[in-house]
Amino acid sequence: MSRAITRAQLDKVVRSITKFYPQKYADKSWDNTGLLIDCSTAQATGANANSKAKILLTVDLTKSVAQEAMDTDCNVIIAYHPFIFPSWNRLNPLTNPQHETAIKLIQNGISVYCPHTAVDAARGGVNDWLVKGLNGGEDVSKSYALETVSGENDDLVGYGRFVEFNKDVSLKQVIKNVKRALRIPYVQVASAATPSAWGRIMIKKAAVCAGSGSGVFKELREDVDLYYTGEMSHHEVLKLKEMGKTVIVCNHSNTERGFLQDVMQGLLQDDGHNVVVSEHDHDPLTVV
Repeated sequence: MSRAITRAQLDKVVRSITKFYPQKYADKSWDNTGLLIDCSTAQATGANANSKAKILLTVDLTKSVAQEAMDTDCNVIIAYHPFIFPSWNRLNPLTNPQHETAIKLIQNGISVYCPHTAVDAARGGVNDWLVKGLNGGEDVSKSYALETVSGENDDLVGYGRFVEFNKDVSLKQVIKNVKRALRIPYVQVASAATPSAWGRIMIKKAAVCAGSGSGVFKELREDVDLYYTGEMSHHEVLKLKEMGKTVIVCNHSNTERGFLQDVMQGLLQDDGHNVVVSEHDHDPLTVV
C-alpha cells in the first residue's frame, strides 16, 4: 500500500529542513544531499486523501530502518547520511541491498531527504552540539568553523569547530561528558599519559568534527590540546599522540546520532510536523 503524500505536503517538509539546514551549506563537491527519492503525488485520492506527513529520522537508511518506516506508517524519511551514495547508474536488487531497499520505499510511497553536510555546517548544527557535549554545556570563550562555507560571513557556518573553553577541563571529565552526551558506554582515547593520570591532564582548546575529522582538521590553524571526532586513521592518531596531543574517537555515526533526538526532532516538531526517531538505527560497529 502506497503511503505517498501530496507534493504540497512534501514541499512543506523540505521547506522546514532547508530552513534549518540550507542546501547551500552542503559540500556538493562530493556529498549527495537533498530530496533523493520523491514519491509525492499531485493530489491525494482514495485511501491517501487524508494522509499527512509522518517523518522518521535516522542517521543511516538500512533495511531495518526502511522496514521500521513501513511498520510505523511513516511516509518521509530524513536520513542524515546520503542514501544514494555514490551515485547509482542502475537499480539491481540482486547485487546491491540498498537498491532493494530503494525499490521497496518507492513501492510504499516513502520519500527520502538527506541533509548531511548541511547539518554539519549549520550554526546550531551537529558540530555545535558536539561542542556543548564536550564541556558539559558550559559557555566557551571562543568557537568557530574550521572550514567556512563560501559566501557566508558567519564564522560559525562551516565544517568542524575550533573551541576554547572558559576554564580548563580535565581529560577525565571530558571523557565522562562525551559518554553522557553521545549516550555511549565506551570511547577510544589516545594520550601520552596513562589513564591514572587523566584527571591531571587539562584541556583548554579542542578541534571538533562530527563523523570523520581528518580532512577538516587539516584546516586547523591554532594549537589544540584535544582532537575529538568519530574516526581517524591509525597513522593520524599515532602522529598526534607522539606530538603530545589527546585524541578521542567514538565511531563515525555515534558523533551524529544523538543530535537527531536532542535537536532536530524538536525543531521539526515545533515547525508543525509529526516526527519520530528511529529505534533501529545504530552504528554498524559494536564494542564488546
